[in-house]
Amino acid sequence: MPLPIVLGAVLGGLLVLVAGRWNRAGETQLLALGLVVAALIYIVLALAGGADRRWLALETAGLAIFGGLAWLGLRVSLWWLALGWVTHVGWDVGLHLDRTQAFVSPWYPLLCVGFDLVVAGFLLGRASAGQPGR
Repeated sequence: MPLPIVLGAVLGGLLVLVAGRWNRAGETQLLALGLVVAALIYIVLALAGGADRRWLALETAGLAIFGGLAWLGLRVSLWWLALGWVTHVGWDVGLHLDRTQAFVSPWYPLLCVGFDLVVAGFLLGRASAGQPGR
């Protein structure tokens, strides 16, 4: 397993541990904010790396999608937030893993995959156990 995936999984585990120190509502809010930040990072990288308008528009659409899933996770069900983190893995792999972009280093999507899967797994466990997120 590549080192960036392992490092991402460790970092995701740390986020889950930090979130777990709060009450359920605070935990869910932090993990929802984390999903928005994960999408926002790609916009920052695109802006800093001089990406063209098409990439910037695509990354902005991602922020809207993941922001919406985070909101649904806060307001409706943890399943939506878990879906957001699982779907973000697809974003990392589908848009950034094997495509050459000057604004995303090749190791970064791998780091995100490990991170996203750990957070998604945690949330899927919470949701399937019927534990409220609010």
